[in-house]
Amino acid sequence: MDYMIYLLLGVIIIYVEISRKRTFAIDHLSAFHFFFFLVYSFTPIALMYFGTDILARDLALGKFYLWQNKYVSLFILLSYFALLAGYYNKTTRKIASRVDVELMITRATIMRWMPLVYLFMFTIFFTYVTVNGGLAQVIANAELYRGGVIFAKYGFLIRAFALNKILLFYFFYLVLLEKDKEFRTTNLIFFAMSIIFFLLLAALYNSRGYIVLNFLGFYIVTVIYHRKYFLNILLLAVTFGYLVVQYADPLFHAVPVFLDYGFDAFLATLEHRLSIMSMEEHNIVANFSHPIISLETSLCLSGVDVEFRYFVDMLHGFIALLPSVLLGFKDPQYIMELNTELVYGEKISIALPGILALFSYSLHFVGMLIGMYFYGLYGGILAEIFRSIYKKYNAFLIFVYTISMAYGYFVFRGSPKNAMFSMFIILVVLGGLLFVSKITYKKTKE
Repeated sequence: MDYMIYLLLGVIIIYVEISRKRTFAIDHLSAFHFFFFLVYSFTPIALMYFGTDILARDLALGKFYLWQNKYVSLFILLSYFALLAGYYNKTTRKIASRVDVELMITRATIMRWMPLVYLFMFTIFFTYVTVNGGLAQVIANAELYRGGVIFAKYGFLIRAFALNKILLFYFFYLVLLEKDKEFRTTNLIFFAMSIIFFLLLAALYNSRGYIVLNFLGFYIVTVIYHRKYFLNILLLAVTFGYLVVQYADPLFHAVPVFLDYGFDAFLATLEHRLSIMSMEEHNIVANFSHPIISLETSLCLSGVDVEFRYFVDMLHGFIALLPSVLLGFKDPQYIMELNTELVYGEKISIALPGILALFSYSLHFVGMLIGMYFYGLYGGILAEIFRSIYKKYNAFLIFVYTISMAYGYFVFRGSPKNAMFSMFIILVVLGGLLFVSKITYKKTKE
């Protein structure tokens, strides 16, 4: 029965995505659908078919709760319907559609500020790397930093690195899509600088997801601009993404060795890591299993062994941006820390809960319905605002992409703290642009 419900969910997601009306060929609901299908339809079916042995030692405690709740598949399906109900709420979409934004900053002004922006980015990058022992040491510790096992000095500087995402895709748009001639040479220089910074960050983060999502971004921005899907390019992107997910981890472990000891040591380390991966029978499903396992765990424990969190985690996302040491308060227990404790049993890494477990920890199944409805409501507002601004400013497609991917990727992560960290500087830039804009509310829709 569960198998059929998961399959039905997948079919409904595909049908809604294909049949719905949209402004952009790929938008934030497309991103949501991709991740929701992947982690709450495909992955449960794969785990039921292949068994949990494909996860090896991953999520040891969490696997104990898997399949314990006989209603979980139905809960997921109903939660998806709650999301659609919020997304297509006519009242909020009507209000949002009447918001009009007129930018009061010129392109020439933006270009004059660019040298200082790039100087700022590279300065904080080299400051962060230097105080943490150099590039090789930072790369070697990247997974420990990301998992919260150890903490980097001046770790708050990382929040500013996402600024390069805006610049990378903005100059990609100007150079390769719009083919802007007004600042052609300058655009090329800045685009090259953003590519260099991307490569540095790829090494710094030691994250397969970072590489895949950024390369996928070039495809999505192109699709939005041309309103064509370019299926041959998509096939290449999917193939590249699969190779990165499967084999990038050994490469990340070998890069610091190359920086310290040279090419021969790099090859030896790479071969060793590949052999370990082969012995552990690493499976791609393991990379996407933590949301469904976390959900099963939360449904078994929330309100019983673990107190309901009553959506306090949404507030924690903003609290995480505050310098707790300077302000003299103790950080709360973030949802990813609680979830890690429950599904791993020890802090060997971070087990992000995924969106449904986040809401389940708040108020069990009722929390899932409430949370997903309001997440859909937020998505519907975004849809109308994206549409109205893009009609006037094509370059806004950069924010359409970055915010859309964040909206979808949150399904996979379900951590307000991580979401605020990754989106902080992007929201600052967007807020700055809106601050110098003229925002009006039209009484009637055009």
